[in-house]
Amino acid sequence: MLPVIRDPRDSDFTLAFIAVRIGFEHGWSRIYSLALQHELFTELRPGVFFNDGQRYLAPPPLAWLTAPLTPLGAGSAFYAWTLISLAALVAAWWIAAPGSGLTRWLWLLGAIAWYPVLYSLAYGQPALVVMLAVLAAWRLAEGGRHYAAGVVLGVGMSLKPQLALALPVVLLAAWRWRIVAAWAATVGVLAILSLAMLGAGGLNDYRSLLAEAQPLVNNRYFTLAYVLGPGALSYAAQAVIVVIAGVAAYAQRASIDARLFALGLVASVFGATYWHLQDFTVLAGAAWLFWRANPPPWQRAWLVVVAITIELAWPLRPLPLLIAVGVWFVLLCLPARFAAPQTSAAPA
Repeated sequence: MLPVIRDPRDSDFTLAFIAVRIGFEHGWSRIYSLALQHELFTELRPGVFFNDGQRYLAPPPLAWLTAPLTPLGAGSAFYAWTLISLAALVAAWWIAAPGSGLTRWLWLLGAIAWYPVLYSLAYGQPALVVMLAVLAAWRLAEGGRHYAAGVVLGVGMSLKPQLALALPVVLLAAWRWRIVAAWAATVGVLAILSLAMLGAGGLNDYRSLLAEAQPLVNNRYFTLAYVLGPGALSYAAQAVIVVIAGVAAYAQRASIDARLFALGLVASVFGATYWHLQDFTVLAGAAWLFWRANPPPWQRAWLVVVAITIELAWPLRPLPLLIAVGVWFVLLCLPARFAAPQTSAAPA
């Protein structure tokens, strides 16, 4: 975290800040203009090379969310976003972490100390806010408020869709159609607003940036493309994973929502086509939900393997973590044979 303290502008949040600045100063239809992003990046970080990773690629809702922070300036806005992210982590833990007493506190301590979470905080990523939205949607679904759950899930996923991209498929296959209907309506409204804001020119700029980013090795390093290569084979394998998750969800449609949400998150990770180390943050929420479904002890122990292989992702390289997450995915796809779901002291 020391580099962040020295220069908070050395983060992905700066890219969102730049997009908002472009929106206010040049019009929101131009937030994906590469030339304007380059110009403002040079202004905020003089002397730093504007490389292929210095692009704002998130959907417009993330820029809208961060817009109220821009009057603080790039550095202070980053620190404000960090506080928001920490608050989101604590809220997500309070909503979904299993157990009680010291055990519950250890879940929070472990999450804060886990490298993907620290990485997400250091780069000002929205992963913790998205995780909070997913877990809040689960809690609402548990309480029978399915339409509200879908709205919350739609808003959260609009910030960074790939973090939970398979979850709506899993929920639909499990016949949680009310959640999916509300999610689709919410996403549809946000998409219409985004398209109206961007116009044809802004949409072309966005598509151009996405096309530039997709083949970059760094953007697929922690996906199955590492094993299968960046071509059609890896995309096909990732599509198959989503289909398998849907079939497994249908077979387990009588399961509790916690298991289905965990399956959706793990399938999103294992079947991702665009992924970075900080994105594994959402697996903290998946672990809490998986644990709530009360799987056998040996399956719970596998979470340690997942956590360690991701913690040591850089020295171990992606293969061990892909195997670990893949095994977890298989465990979630297998018919659930376990005791009654775990309760906790978290408020409903």
